[in-house]
Amino acid sequence: PFSKYNVKNGCYYAIFSAEEVTAQRYVYTTDLITYGLFTDADETGQFSENNSLVGYLEYFLQLIFRKESFRVGQLPILTRALRNKSVIGLLPTGGGKSLTYQLAAMLQPGITLVIDPLRSLMLDQYEGLLANGIDTCAYINSSIGREQREQREFTLERAQCQIVFLSPERLCIYSFRKRLQNMHDMQVYFSYGVIDEVHCVSEWGQDFRFSYLHLGRNLYQFVRAKRGEVTLFGLTATASFDVLADVERELSGSGAYRLDADALVRCEDTNRLELQYRIVPVPIEFATDTFYDMEGSLPANLPKPYSIGSTWKSKRTKSDMLFEVISEIPEMVGELWEKD
Repeated sequence: PFSKYNVKNGCYYAIFSAEEVTAQRYVYTTDLITYGLFTDADETGQFSENNSLVGYLEYFLQLIFRKESFRVGQLPILTRALRNKSVIGLLPTGGGKSLTYQLAAMLQPGITLVIDPLRSLMLDQYEGLLANGIDTCAYINSSIGREQREQREFTLERAQCQIVFLSPERLCIYSFRKRLQNMHDMQVYFSYGVIDEVHCVSEWGQDFRFSYLHLGRNLYQFVRAKRGEVTLFGLTATASFDVLADVERELSGSGAYRLDADALVRCEDTNRLELQYRIVPVPIEFATDTFYDMEGSLPANLPKPYSIGSTWKSKRTKSDMLFEVISEIPEMVGELWEKD
């Protein structure tokens, strides 16, 4: 026999010494899996869970991310994404937007490219994945040296990373595009092109980061799935109707991959009960000291009389009031707790 250690079903396992603690891993990519409907939408746009299937998805949620259950709005976004339909998901800050694409990426045989507007956001999500034991991920930006960037691009090209974070500008670099083309030639495919903070496509792309205006075309052209165009996965916390319409227009592909009317998925309840506002009036007493120049006359370009110290005194008054408000925070939290 292959080994003396016999287990069930005629299988064996072998015990031997290893030269390294970990071995190089590869992501094998193939046709994307089309999952069933985890949620159903009625005529009014309200979603209901398909309990017979959600339990399977919750198993991976608990196993990988150690979360007990899904938050409101996550399942409708995952339903479209896991059926390989492009989606723009709106969830409030803290609603678990990142988890939706991370879980979807783990359930598809492909590589996920995540477009982030800020380096700090890349690092935050990268460290979050590491904290969950997902280390087949990397970020590529200007905060690391040239040799390290080239090494990470090489691991991406060789399918040694499952989730990679980068900026939209990197998709405009010729050498990086060549790597993406090589991946397609070597049959290394993508599952998702995630655009985090997708409202930047409209709000930033029109003003100072023009790479966002070409982002949809670059993703469709260079980030390729095995069959057809890559599935786009846009996420944001808030965006106006005009911004969302602009985003849909800029990211639309061609044919069957054009964003349809159901691509936009909103959280049913956007009322943020955990956010409370309080307006605190700050009494200001203006100084009466009149400012004179060296010769004893008022400057011609200043209103008369000109009160010196008024601005500084108002700032000190606001600082004093801030300390008073901070000391009252425990009492205010107690009031909110009683209301809930």
